[in-house]
Formats: sequence, C-alpha cells, structure tokens
Amino acid sequence: MQILVFGGTFSPPHLGHQLMVDQVLSQPLPRGVQVDQVWLLPVGQHSFAKKFVAKEHRLAMLDLLSQNLIKKKPELIGKILLERYEIDRDGESQTYTTLEALAVSHPEHHFSFLIGSDNLEKFHLWNNYKLMLQKYPFYVYPRQGFDFSPFYEGMTALADFPQAAVSSTQVRFALQAGENLEGLLDFSIIDYIKKQQLFT
Repeated sequence: MQILVFGGTFSPPHLGHQLMVDQVLSQPLPRGVQVDQVWLLPVGQHSFAKKFVAKEHRLAMLDLLSQNLIKKKPELIGKILLERYEIDRDGESQTYTTLEALAVSHPEHHFSFLIGSDNLEKFHLWNNYKLMLQKYPFYVYPRQGFDFSPFYEGMTALADFPQAAVSSTQVRFALQAGENLEGLLDFSIIDYIKKQQLFT
C-alpha cells in the first residue's frame, strides 16, 4: 500500500491538520499517486526543543480528529491510523530513523512523508535530510503565509491543494487569550481541551 506519514507535535491537532489529511486521501497526488492510508505520527521528543502537552492528550485528540473526518466521510474508515513509533520511544525523534524503522517493520508498504510548506525554512536542519529525500518521497502541503521555498530535489509541491490557514501556534495563542476557537479547532477537540484544562 501507499502510506503517507504525517508527522507533527499535534499540540493540538487543528482544522489545518484535518484539512491536510482529508485532501491527500480524497484526491490523487501529483503523477497520479493514490494514497491508501495516512499514518498520523505524533513526535515524542522534538529535535528543535519544542514543548507540548502530554502524549496521552495528543493521542486522544488525534483520535478525535480521525473520528471527525470519518463522520463526515465514511469512505475514510480504515484509511487514517495513529502510528505510535516516535511517541512511545525514549530519545529525540528523527524522521529519517523513523521512516527507516517503519520500512523494515512493514516491507509490504511504500512510505512517503507529508510536511507543510512552513517546514521548508528549517528543513536543512533535519537529520540526514539529503539521504532521506533520496529514499522517500516528500510531499509539501501549502500553508498560508509560507512559500514553497527553499525547495529540494525529492520533494513534490501540492500546489493545487487548498491552503491550510491554521497553525498550532495560532491556536495556542487563542486558547491562552480566551478567544473564540471556532474555525481553528473541531468542537470535539475544543470540548476535550476545556475538560482536561489544557493550554492554560
């Protein structure tokens, strides 16, 4: 199967993430590639020292995101999986190491990776990024306010896909300021965050 891995802190998973998953499963990628499944990959320890809420909360919210998509599009049942490889490991998360491990564990699958265009500025800091791009296709999703630059051989721009306009940073600022979260998060995730008193 064609597996598109979508990694991130998901702290919290927002409507931008939801849009990205929906779009890559609902239409072919460039050159006619059809994604069979998206594996959501929450990081354990981030190599850029980002801080985020506990893993059990991020996993619960990602599960809600998956449920939300399936309620809207039942044809996505079985196409969105939570991959716990990084979040259950000790030590820093490195995308190249993860993809290598997944390829060994699942030789029947073909793996590619999804990032937002906001990741391009620091992509040269990713561990073994040149080797990784030689071995695994990378698809770059348009994020509002971020051009496809710099761009690397081995990447494919999803330039015709609708832009993702929401960022986790924007959501966290809104949460801390007590602002309206409609249009940023699904209502089920808003309810979860309030009940668990996260990001306060």
